Amino acid sequence: MLKEIILSIALSSHMGFDNSYNEIHPHIRYKYDNNITGLFYNSDSNISFYIGKEYTNSKFTIDIGIVTGYDNATISPMIVIKKDNFFIMPGIENKTIGLVLGYEHVF
Repeated sequence: MLKEIILSIALSSHMGFDNSYNEIHPHIRYKYDNNITGLFYNSDSNISFYIGKEYTNSKFTIDIGIVTGYDNATISPMIVIKKDNFFIMPGIENKTIGLVLGYEHVF
């Protein structure tokens, strides 16, 4: 039974979007086995809460869950693919789908 609290800060770049977004994301995560929950300062400059599952293999990690706090939806699906400290995830602006690329430093 693995339990841990993770403090980090992520830097992101938003690809394929018209608007500019916050690119600095302080983050706190609680992990219990592969269950995850946390808070972070999101791209819309709001606090987001998420809950989900973390799946890890020898090459990468995928977080799948739901997230709150974005301007275009009360609750949104969340999928984040991570390799080492780098991550990629889809994002939506109006009806446009883009990518959020980033690096997360864990303290």
